[in-house]
Amino acid sequence: MSAQAIKLSGFQAKSAFWRRKFHAWWEGYAFDETAERAAIAAEFPGAGGVAADPDEIIAQAIWGEGRIDPGSPAWTMRYARQLSLPVKANVIVFGAGVGAPLNDLRHGTRWKVSGLTRAKGISGNDLKHYDVALQKLQKAGAAGALSFFEMSADADPAAFARIAAELLLPGAKAIFVDYAVSRKGARLRSCFPSSMKGTARAVDEYERALSGAGFSVSGALDETATFLPMIAQGWSGWRGAYNAISQLDSDRQRARLLRALGDHAHLWAERYDALKAGRLRVMRFQATRD
Repeated sequence: MSAQAIKLSGFQAKSAFWRRKFHAWWEGYAFDETAERAAIAAEFPGAGGVAADPDEIIAQAIWGEGRIDPGSPAWTMRYARQLSLPVKANVIVFGAGVGAPLNDLRHGTRWKVSGLTRAKGISGNDLKHYDVALQKLQKAGAAGALSFFEMSADADPAAFARIAAELLLPGAKAIFVDYAVSRKGARLRSCFPSSMKGTARAVDEYERALSGAGFSVSGALDETATFLPMIAQGWSGWRGAYNAISQLDSDRQRARLLRALGDHAHLWAERYDALKAGRLRVMRFQATRD
């Protein structure tokens, strides 16, 4: 294991400690520092875990362990309940981050859950990267699906919708949560820079992509008001992340992570402003596999 990987994993361990301490304060329960440090030491033995992508390390420091976007167990369960699926149903999560949405569902339901992600720093049989999963595509196995910001992340939303449809049983319920522009043709480069493969699209473009893939879309509802507070809450993690990075011994790694932190801050400040101004929205599409 390289010294570089050890330092990055050490940063992850510190971030996990701060997140747990903040969560205890936020939820109002006693924080057992000794027990929490022991749990983190077991999770990051010797601070020698495999390092994730710097952007993913920063994202998890801000949004929470296993998350690369704003989210929470309550956010995940808000949409899980809307699926109205029976106990022990097979459910797939598109856009599962680094596993947090799967953990949310395991704690809040008795479903059998699996996930697909674009993240790099993942492990576990129930969470797979798209490139790996598509090599052994198991068609028509899930009775329901949740998708978090995956159509906007894809250069071809229609192609993503077809993949999602292939993994679902006929009659399966699915909820797609995604960014949408308020004006057709708008691209909002500051929120979706050219380095990203996808971008937000108009509501009717998503509806056509889903319909063309074999989904019946029963409605599109604006969820921006429930999403904005999670961005605001995430700001609490910025100073802790900055302080941890500033203490790294390696000038190169410190500069690399500070640059990633700055880029992340700029991106989410732009998205927050666009959401507040109404140029960008977070939409929920409720669909059924034909």
